Amino acid sequence: MRRDLHRSMRMTALLPAAVLCGVCCLGAPPPDAASTSTSSSSGLAYIGTLDHKLLVFDEDKEEVVGEIPLGGIARVTALSYDQTKLYILTTQMDVETVDLAARKVITHFSLADEKSRPRMPRAGGSSVAVDPNGRYLYLTMRASVRETDYYRLEPAQFVVLDLQEKRISKAFPFPKDIDQGFGFAATYQVSPDGKLLYVFQEDVLVFDLATFKQVDRIELAKPEFPGAAPFHLNPAEDPYNTGNVITSVFTAVDPIVHKGTIGLASLDLTTHKADFKPIGPALPMMGFRISPDHKRGFSVMYSGVGGNRTTEWWVWDLEKHKVIRKQAFDSRPTFKFGMSGDGRKLYLYGAGSTLEVFDAETLQSHKLIYLNKDTTTNLISLARR
Repeated sequence: MRRDLHRSMRMTALLPAAVLCGVCCLGAPPPDAASTSTSSSSGLAYIGTLDHKLLVFDEDKEEVVGEIPLGGIARVTALSYDQTKLYILTTQMDVETVDLAARKVITHFSLADEKSRPRMPRAGGSSVAVDPNGRYLYLTMRASVRETDYYRLEPAQFVVLDLQEKRISKAFPFPKDIDQGFGFAATYQVSPDGKLLYVFQEDVLVFDLATFKQVDRIELAKPEFPGAAPFHLNPAEDPYNTGNVITSVFTAVDPIVHKGTIGLASLDLTTHKADFKPIGPALPMMGFRISPDHKRGFSVMYSGVGGNRTTEWWVWDLEKHKVIRKQAFDSRPTFKFGMSGDGRKLYLYGAGSTLEVFDAETLQSHKLIYLNKDTTTNLISLARR
């Protein structure tokens, strides 16, 4: 199988052939892992850890209730549209699919071999997009090829992973004006019909996924009038969003005095109608989460450095387009934050082995959970159905 895939990819000149080698299947998990399976994943969240596991966190009990053994250390996770599977890319560039109800890995294949290894460029946003039908993953890769006395880094390519065939089915070179791939803060999203890819960076670029040809551009970086500030919009992580309307925080910096502005924005990906509501001066922001009813948004804002650093929760009224509450809290130097599936709890985690639980109504911490292992991925919370 390795030889066949190697020959096929050299003929099509999609990506260095060795990237596609090493396809294999993973056997059933140990009996103790399978025995913990459940028929429902409602109220559960998942996070990868350094010891080759995916922890199952019960958001109601506020405790870890299970572990799913993995073949490697999870680096990037992506949730399927129906929220029944979790797709994982490991640090060794293996692709694993986890059945969340059965709590086991159901498919596993490698993208690397003894000569070459693909690399995912570091990104400030979601670097993997999921096909709504659950067959494909879309991402950017660069292959590192080992020669006799040096390593050769191939140009960036946009890659389509076929989860059924367990291989890279397509790989496209980037256009000359973006030959290094999308920008650091770029975020991907696939249209509900699975035909288009939306790339959020300075502008929103629209690509045909069948050909990787740019078919449209929604201009956000172009000011509406001379002297106005260009907008930058990244969609928030929202397990309840199934449509074409994106609601999130935008930032803008005017080109004259470089004053930063932050506000709320909504963008209809079908009609391209955008609505930007400035709120006030921009502060460094870490993440943005939207409540299940889409009436509230939550972000972490900070200013200062070292012992003078101030960190606050901000609560946004999405209907009235304004910040309605701020609450300072003690935080660690580096962290991530998430929200429970029912929107009632906020989580601080990352850069360590703890998970801190905050009440989304009072913005007060009420529990610190010791996971006893460092976390390696984002916390994935499922929508309550």
